[in-house]
Amino acid sequence: MAVVDRDSAAEGEDFIVEVREKFERAAEKEQDNRTRAEGDIRFARLGEQWPDKLKKQREDDLRPVLTINRMPTFIRQVVNEARQNRPAITVVPADSGADVETAEIMSGLIRNIEVSSDADVAYDTAADCAVSGGSGNQKPMLWPPATPR
Repeated sequence: MAVVDRDSAAEGEDFIVEVREKFERAAEKEQDNRTRAEGDIRFARLGEQWPDKLKKQREDDLRPVLTINRMPTFIRQVVNEARQNRPAITVVPADSGADVETAEIMSGLIRNIEVSSDADVAYDTAADCAVSGGSGNQKPMLWPPATPR
């Protein structure tokens, strides 16, 4: 059975409290962006282009509520342009101790990782999310996760 001293347990609890506070602050600051992105995606992808109140009023009056969603066409245009002109990760020797051959080997390794991990799917999804909702990103991760040493 492991012995945990009270000081390290208290530090751990303080750390958890601090992380939760930071997360709550970040979530609060980001909430407006997330709400707007959700509205943009609903408008562009789901065709929810009528305000609820107006839509209900028209339905109650037995009037048509037409939606001709042309947004997916324009989104595909921009996303396909990004696919055609995908940026590449390049390794450049940066100082006098750097070696061009090593940089080329590292570039090859990176390309191999991109191909074997289907990175193009992540790039395309990020582009689609950026165009549809205003924010798109990807994060390289090790799988299986590296174990702490």
